[in-house]
Amino acid sequence: MTFQAGHWLWALLALPLLAAGLVAWMRARRRAADRYADPSLLAVAPPPRQRVFQVAAAAAALAAIAAGLVAMARPSVDSDRQEQRSTVMIAIDASNSMTKTDLSPTRLDAALDAARRFVDEAPEGTAVGVLTFADRIEVVQPPVDDPEQVKQALDSIEDTREGTALGEAVVSGLGALRASGALDPPPATPDESAGRMLLLTDGANSILRATPPEDAAERAAAQNVPIYAILLGDDPAGRSEATPAETLSLMSSRTGGIYAQTTTSEDLRAVFSDIGTILAPVQRLRDLSVFAAAAALALVAVAGVLLVMARPRRRAATPTVRRRAGAH
Repeated sequence: MTFQAGHWLWALLALPLLAAGLVAWMRARRRAADRYADPSLLAVAPPPRQRVFQVAAAAAALAAIAAGLVAMARPSVDSDRQEQRSTVMIAIDASNSMTKTDLSPTRLDAALDAARRFVDEAPEGTAVGVLTFADRIEVVQPPVDDPEQVKQALDSIEDTREGTALGEAVVSGLGALRASGALDPPPATPDESAGRMLLLTDGANSILRATPPEDAAERAAAQNVPIYAILLGDDPAGRSEATPAETLSLMSSRTGGIYAQTTTSEDLRAVFSDIGTILAPVQRLRDLSVFAAAAALALVAVAGVLLVMARPRRRAATPTVRRRAGAH
């Protein structure tokens, strides 16, 4: 058991002092009664039954205070359970080359259409985020479990920019997955990972000063995050460079993902079917404060009942007293 606000527990140290104060007060009250009352006329000491109820009421009140302090400390227990989880970060290429019309109407429109279809076909409960990349990375939508919100984010993507920072897109996607908690706890294998990336690009990396795609793939592999790469178009490679198809295929195979070359439903079906929810261990803190608070309220009620029972009972007048009263 852990306490999320454990500093309140220090107040429990005052309970022995409070208990000692109650005992001293009761003794002082009894001594004062003994001093100023005539025992032959008035029974000063309460009967044993009344004293028992008073002590029990005081003990219940102290226990209620203790339970209340424990509730303020927010006791919690760790609970590990298996849950269906999946978080997918969609990285969409927004470089100027995505305006080419070899895919109708443009490569960018084909990528956005594929992303929308993925959102529609993703299993219920899948959190989806969106980022665009060109010369810089822009997180359009952090991962959320709201298909309509994700579609609105996709609809807002219109402009293209110079450059294609393919490696930086993967690095930023990994950061977004970590921030969403999808990689906590770290997955043991890509198959067990609750965080995945869907990369929609023409594959022509052009920002040489940024993280190379191969290095980004190594980072994803080290975190067991599979990359599902979809190549739009078929641009040739530059001199001494791998082709876009080779680059994306390497990134997918290195991370345990899947590579496809077009955005038709047939080619995407394998990707969509593999990016599903996975059974992952989830560690949660179960807050027990409500039980401690309920115990405190119950003890207060018990203390109140005991105090009522500790009240002295009224004695009926004796017949002699009644006769004398009648004589007068």
